[in-house]
Amino acid sequence: MNKTKGIILTIFATMSFGFMPLYAKIAYANGFNPYSFSLYRSLFASVALYILIRIYKIDIKVKKKQHITLFKISLFGYSIMMLSLYMSFVYISSGLAMTLHFIYPVVVMLSSVFLYKEKIGYKRVLALIISILGIYFLVGFGSFETINMFGFWLALISGVLYAYYIIMVSNSNIKNLSSFVITFYLSLYNTYILLIITFLSNNMSYNYNYKGLLSTVAVALTCNLFGMVAFQTGLKFISATAASILSTFEPITSLIIGIVIFHEYLAWYHFLGSIFILTSVVIVSLTERKIKRTTDKSKT
Repeated sequence: MNKTKGIILTIFATMSFGFMPLYAKIAYANGFNPYSFSLYRSLFASVALYILIRIYKIDIKVKKKQHITLFKISLFGYSIMMLSLYMSFVYISSGLAMTLHFIYPVVVMLSSVFLYKEKIGYKRVLALIISILGIYFLVGFGSFETINMFGFWLALISGVLYAYYIIMVSNSNIKNLSSFVITFYLSLYNTYILLIITFLSNNMSYNYNYKGLLSTVAVALTCNLFGMVAFQTGLKFISATAASILSTFEPITSLIIGIVIFHEYLAWYHFLGSIFILTSVVIVSLTERKIKRTTDKSKT
């Protein structure tokens, strides 16, 4: 049951993250830029999470070492990760950037094997290969004609840093904290970090309107409050490798939103990529449930 819960929560989280491009487009069209959009997202998420923590009387206290871990995750796995990904869009196509960003399931799998001695199995490797093919057809098909190496490395680094985020949440000294508390501190530290970066780079936006502001509130509630909390809760029940592969479900949500709301074109390679990703999700789900049944039998 816990494995199934972890799978459902992780898929729900990745579907929530799929709404981010929609909110970003609205925000950018109404006075925000990537820096201020990310800053306001973290700020509103921190406030909302603090209110919920107080309402449900969740213990917010964490140890000093856990604060250090949370700050490092926020700095590298959140702030610098997002900014490097957004900056890569300036130098290479978004399709290529997102394809390179989705290197993180590979990094998570390799780290789990070599650092944490996790047994992967051929089915997870197969699911990973299929998911990468799916990502290529879904967001990267036809985008490799011209490659700017600076943009290439920025996108690749963003993927490695996101892998760091997943691995640390799953295996570090914060893994037993409440998902609400983890997300609150990550959002809070990210607010401080982005505030400094935004001011120093002179990228603070002041000419936004209510539509742009509402989109930042929406992304905070959807992606941070619901998405990040659900993802971190899911990591308590399934492996980091499985969660990272399931995360490739995210671009399917973005694709559907683009088609329904922005009337974007649906090509054959989008359909093929979706099939690949859905197949990898099914393989991971069946594998995780099999591992759970095997574990239960060994205990009896």
